[in-house]
Amino acid sequence: MNDSLGTTSSVNTLSTGIKSAGNYRSPLPRILSMLTLLCLLTAAAPTPIRPDHDSAHRRYTKQVINRAITWYAKKYRLDPALLRAVIKTESDFRQHVVSDKGAVGLMQLMPATASSLRVSDAYDSLQNIRGGAKQLRHLLNLYEGDLPLTLAAYNAGVHRIKERKIPRIRETRAYVKTVLRYYKSFQARAAHSSKQKKSQR
Repeated sequence: MNDSLGTTSSVNTLSTGIKSAGNYRSPLPRILSMLTLLCLLTAAAPTPIRPDHDSAHRRYTKQVINRAITWYAKKYRLDPALLRAVIKTESDFRQHVVSDKGAVGLMQLMPATASSLRVSDAYDSLQNIRGGAKQLRHLLNLYEGDLPLTLAAYNAGVHRIKERKIPRIRETRAYVKTVLRYYKSFQARAAHSSKQKKSQR
């Protein structure tokens, strides 16, 4: 009799366990759903960016920069090699570089100079090239085509040019020599490239 009751009890317990197992729902689908939602929210949220000049302003390709140099050199009646030489000396072709004194971009325009040249965004390389080319043409006209004086004024400012002589400022004198050296180098490259194109025709 006791064995019969024990057996019956065991069967009931087993039956209850089976029913419970049948009603059991695994938490895995819910966990996976929550993880998916979290991933979607993370992807949708804006990623913080370090505020530097290169990421904040448009960077143009080398081809676009070269076309701009050619275009504005022609517009302001300059040798493209001269424009390249000034850019090489001023910024080494780094588009958004800022000097300790606050000069900006490829041609290192000071804010006041940029404003006078109607450059609304000196960090935009195309505007920067336009402003620098316009300034070089203005100075060449002012000094009647005297290139060393023009370069000295571009570097040190017109107010530093006295009696039509390069000021005795070490930085300015070194700057003029450097630009002229690069100018000859870029002229030679342009001449060589031109000869190659003619020989290929």
